[in-house]
Amino acid sequence: MTIAESGQKIWLHDLLLRAFLKNGFAHVNKNKSWEITELQYLSLTDDFAKGFLSFSRDPKYSMQFFKLEVEIIRKYSDVISESIGNNNFNLIDIYCGDGLKSVELIKEINSKTDGALKICYCPLNASQYLIDLAISNVKKAGISNVVEYKPFLSAGDGRSLRLISNSLKSGEFKKNVIAIMGGVIACFEVNEYLFELNRDMQKDDVLIMGNGVRVGERLVEIDKYKVESFHNWFKHVMLGLGFAESDFEFDARFGNSRVEFLYRLKKERIEKIDGKTIIFKPGDEFVVAALYKYYADEFDKFCKMYFTNSQVFTCEDNGYALVVCKK
Repeated sequence: MTIAESGQKIWLHDLLLRAFLKNGFAHVNKNKSWEITELQYLSLTDDFAKGFLSFSRDPKYSMQFFKLEVEIIRKYSDVISESIGNNNFNLIDIYCGDGLKSVELIKEINSKTDGALKICYCPLNASQYLIDLAISNVKKAGISNVVEYKPFLSAGDGRSLRLISNSLKSGEFKKNVIAIMGGVIACFEVNEYLFELNRDMQKDDVLIMGNGVRVGERLVEIDKYKVESFHNWFKHVMLGLGFAESDFEFDARFGNSRVEFLYRLKKERIEKIDGKTIIFKPGDEFVVAALYKYYADEFDKFCKMYFTNSQVFTCEDNGYALVVCKK
């Protein structure tokens, strides 16, 4: 291990441990349950980013959050283009992933405008690795009217646009089009997120948001979340804390009206940091991610609370929704 690798390991351990300690713990089944569910903590290193990419290529995820999403974007590309109008724009791709969904979105917009609009692509992520990958993939697509790139390393929460939205509107680009695709919004409490977004968007800005929606009974089929593709991404939180894979087990449950992903310890561990000694015992839990899922009518209601011009479209089985909002 190089000095740089050793330094990153210490930095990651201390950052994650302090985040868990800052949030405190709850008692669950006589054990302590620690929690950090902010999406930024799943993007801290290249290993996290590669874990996400592996997860995103899982057939189930790829079907819903790429193929279905692209299909519904194509189906309603007229609505998207009409909302954007005839102005050059900044495409702010929040939690951009590999950028391939934005490539498809741009192609659909161009199909309705003959590529006449100039675009500044602005990938936003907590992972520099994914930002660089997204820019690379957009450039490889050879889309001639994407003429500028402005990346942003950011936590990606609802306040993310506050410091960048106005600064982006310069020169040829007077409009922001914000894309939150791939179910990213499901990782946040939707009311708080949309409230903050609404505050930071300006007149004529456009929000394009894709997310899975609930079909059938609420909070059922927990086993579909207890899969290796989630574990292979989320486990890097525990590895970053210095645990070995044999020290913990992966699980998922319904709690607080959401899906919670967690790791349960198998052995005791003693940590010392900032003059404190913390004892983690077998059975203690680390909740590392959460997903919120709503029925289509609930999702529609939330969007209309914050945007007067809001349209929600669902795919045929109503398992996926596309939202197009104009400020």
